Amino acid sequence: MDDECTHVSPGCPSDGSSLGYAPNLPVTIVFLILFGIALLCNIIQGSKYKTWTFMAMMCLGSQSEVIGYIGRIFMHYNPYRFLVQIICLTSGPAFYSAALYLCLSRIIIVYGENLSRISAKMYTRFFIFCDLISLSLQGGGGGVAASATKPGTLSIGNKLMLAGLIFQIVSLGFFAAACADFAIRVKKYPNRKNPRFSKTRMSTGFRAFLLAVALVFMAIFIRCIYRVVELGSGWDSALMRKEVPFIILESGMITIAVFCFVVVHPGFAFGDDFNTIQYMVLTKGGGEEAGFRRENRSTIELAWGQDHENTVGDSMI
Repeated sequence: MDDECTHVSPGCPSDGSSLGYAPNLPVTIVFLILFGIALLCNIIQGSKYKTWTFMAMMCLGSQSEVIGYIGRIFMHYNPYRFLVQIICLTSGPAFYSAALYLCLSRIIIVYGENLSRISAKMYTRFFIFCDLISLSLQGGGGGVAASATKPGTLSIGNKLMLAGLIFQIVSLGFFAAACADFAIRVKKYPNRKNPRFSKTRMSTGFRAFLLAVALVFMAIFIRCIYRVVELGSGWDSALMRKEVPFIILESGMITIAVFCFVVVHPGFAFGDDFNTIQYMVLTKGGGEEAGFRRENRSTIELAWGQDHENTVGDSMI
């Protein structure tokens, strides 16, 4: 990084900046608009279905992307100012990973918590904790790198971001393994499936949601691999200084991830069973019908009753 250059001038050309180019303005505006639309959809859908935690993660991710692309618009005119871009676009997708992790516990409940080796709640806690570590490393590293005035400081920031991205890849790997293990157990023990949600499992919305989860995972995973290779090669690498790979493997992949959950929102996928699924995630013992129906079979109703419906509906996903 040239610590004497703060803006483009005859002695400080665009290709002399850390990225080596001024971001393409029309392309940047397109992604800004897309993530702005996604943010609006996240708010509307989250409020409609009361998926507060899921909405928070998606909104934080979309907000980071919006701010990051605003930063790239400013970089079009001055590529030497990249603090906003590097922090927001590097750490933003970690929020989408958190939203992805929240989905696993709900899927486990739909099939039957007794099919899982670990409780749905514990899966959520573990992966969210991992995501917080990844987010801290990426955000902190981005801040150090963007404010660096010496090569040594820049290197420290780069290593922190790289560590955060690698940690995110490892976390995603564990997530994929957990999903694969659960899928195998579902297929191996079909009689253990929770009969309460058989209709939900057969619905088109839920099946589309499973596909969306897979696509979101693949998009984020591909993006993280790209960023690790990019940062691992150094700030002067050919990959770092090319915008097309960034557009495809960063912007494109994250756009796919966010709009998969916009098109197939979990509130829509779980339908009328959403409140029940939510309650079972937040309480211990989500297996089968245990604890959910009264012993009085003449009034077969949910044990937590109609008076709790609003409370559960306002809970977190």
